[in-house]
Order: sequence, then C-alpha cells, then structure tokens
Amino acid sequence: MRSAQEVFDDWGQNDGGSGMETEHWPRVSQVLSRIAPSNGNYLELGVGSGYALENMAMHAFSGGHCYGLDISDEMVKTCRKRLGHLEHVTLEAGDFLHWQPPAEHFDVIFSMEVFYYFEDLQAGLNKAFDLLASGGELLVMVDFYRENSVTHDWPEKVGTPMTLWSKSDYVEGFTKAGLVDVRQELISGGDSEHGPTLCTGGKRTSG
Repeated sequence: MRSAQEVFDDWGQNDGGSGMETEHWPRVSQVLSRIAPSNGNYLELGVGSGYALENMAMHAFSGGHCYGLDISDEMVKTCRKRLGHLEHVTLEAGDFLHWQPPAEHFDVIFSMEVFYYFEDLQAGLNKAFDLLASGGELLVMVDFYRENSVTHDWPEKVGTPMTLWSKSDYVEGFTKAGLVDVRQELISGGDSEHGPTLCTGGKRTSG
C-alpha cells in the first residue's frame, strides 16, 4: 500500500489533476456557487489542479484571502502555475492533521475527496472545527462512502488506505466535532461513473 502523498504525487506528475477537475467540477460547482461573498479567509484541503480554489479566489473570496493545502508537492506545483499570479492566494504542501495554519480562523473550509484519506477521520473534523471562525462553515464532499458501493474497491485499485464511513457516520462525526446545523445532500452531475457525491455541511456557532 502506498501513502496518499505518493498516490497524488503520481497523479500530479501524470496529468496535473486535469482528470479530477473534469470529473469533479460539475458537482463541486453546485456547492461553491452557494457560498456567500466574504472578505475573510477561505481554506481548501486538497487543491488538486486549483480549479475550485481559483473559482473562490475570483468570486466569493475575491475580497478576502484564499489558502490551499495539499498533501502532494506535485499538486501544489501545478496549482502554483495556475494561481501564482493571485496575491490573495497562499498555497502550501503538508499534512492537514499536523499543519500550522498561517491564518487564525477561516470562514469556509472546503474539501473534495480528502477526508477519507485521513487515518483518523474524526481528528480531521475536530481540527477543521477548531480552525473555523465564529459562524464559519465546513463543507466535505466524498464519493467514497458506505452507501455508494461502486467505490468500495478504491483502496485496492488505488493502493492506499481509506476510511469508509456511512452517511450517518459523517453526521455523527460533524456533531461530535461541535458543528451545528449539520445537513447532507447527494449531488450528481457530469459524466462520473462513481455514483452520487455525498456533501456534508455544518457550522460553528456564532459568538
């Protein structure tokens, strides 16, 4: 079994994440389009080619600051080529669970296909909660979840460990982390053969 970093470094070297962008954007765009404009801080975990981070930097957070973190140095290199000209974008390579953020708090933390790579998924949710500003929102999108059987062979195919949670596990994990107004939806779109994407969202209470 390889580490997630090795897997994404390979993908970054092969196509720079363009395949993931083509597949994910029709679904990710549905979620990002609902995010209200903000002058605060946005954090994206798993930036890939930078397609989603670019959208946030050019639209909802054009007046704020966008931070992108990826486990893969190769993905960050690709993303820098795309977004390096934007002064309000900061990119880093690193492991989220051990990451020291340059900003104190974030108004929105977003990820697509990231959290199940954490050995301790709950620890990832707990850390995300701690980094949210008052009233901030966490949005986690995954294709690999228990009710979506077409993805259950991914750990074997990709050759890296993954944590398989159910829809209710995500709700429980969000709640355990301290998030409120937890909600879920299944999102379809594009030509993906991986079944619907599960999006779980929750907020940190204001005040």
